[in-house]
Amino acid sequence: MSQPLDATVRPLTPGRWALIALLGLALFLVGMQSEAVFGVLTRAWQAVFGMLGLGGALTQAQQGTSHLVTTRSLPAVATYSLLYVGGCLLLLHLLLRDSRRTRWAAQVYLGLLVLCVLLLALGRLGGNLPWAYKLSRRIIDFTISPLPVMILLPVLWPGSRRVVS
Repeated sequence: MSQPLDATVRPLTPGRWALIALLGLALFLVGMQSEAVFGVLTRAWQAVFGMLGLGGALTQAQQGTSHLVTTRSLPAVATYSLLYVGGCLLLLHLLLRDSRRTRWAAQVYLGLLVLCVLLLALGRLGGNLPWAYKLSRRIIDFTISPLPVMILLPVLWPGSRRVVS
């Protein structure tokens, strides 16, 4: 006998739709203006590292990064990525209305992060393997785009899966 996985999922309310629209618009604008956002984040991190007297460490870390991965400031890329992915997860949570499904989506994002880190480590330990760096770059680009949301939403949408008991 089949039963809906989430019979208790509440319908989307007008207030929730408004939050979804605002968050979707914010993610769209951040994505469209990513160069400006990266500029602001880079300057902010340079100021923070400068105040801490670690400006040289920031420059040295950047020089050790392959141009195949990124040419931007590492703290700026990490901050942008975390904020964008956090926004995507919040959007999915608002749409899915189920913390378990949100955890599944977060695990997908975490899996992509782990895969990216493994590829970067492989690229570094393997003597700067270009294919590993390029593949990790593609995963980064995929992760900080709307594509994971567009894939995860229909897969995790309440009522789209049935549990056989």
